Amino acid sequence: MNRQHSLKPTLSVDLKKKRIRIHKVTLHLLGDPEYIQLLVNPLNHTIALRKSIQEDYLAHRIRKEQLTGKNCYELYSTDFVNTLCKVNTTWDENEAYRIYGVFFQNEGLVSFDMNATIPLSKQQE
Repeated sequence: MNRQHSLKPTLSVDLKKKRIRIHKVTLHLLGDPEYIQLLVNPLNHTIALRKSIQEDYLAHRIRKEQLTGKNCYELYSTDFVNTLCKVNTTWDENEAYRIYGVFFQNEGLVSFDMNATIPLSKQQE
């Protein structure tokens, strides 16, 4: 990954391992929240990530100790990844994808276009 991309909000989805990786840059843009919410818009084929609160039953807690020395935070969710696969039917179930997002400061969220994914197997070639 070059320097230009390392400053952009980034999300990786590993369909085989049912894993979502949220890169540190993305969390920093959101103000290093303690809780986040992942949202899917099936009409626009987008994933959104925003800061949340403990009382939100859809929120995921960011455990800071899991970020120490790492470049990303990992979530495992079969249901969420299966939902993403239903939205984007062109994805290969044995592939992992990287998605660069756009930070909307006024809304306090990061949006990722599922149609603009980069297969990680192709990126490493």
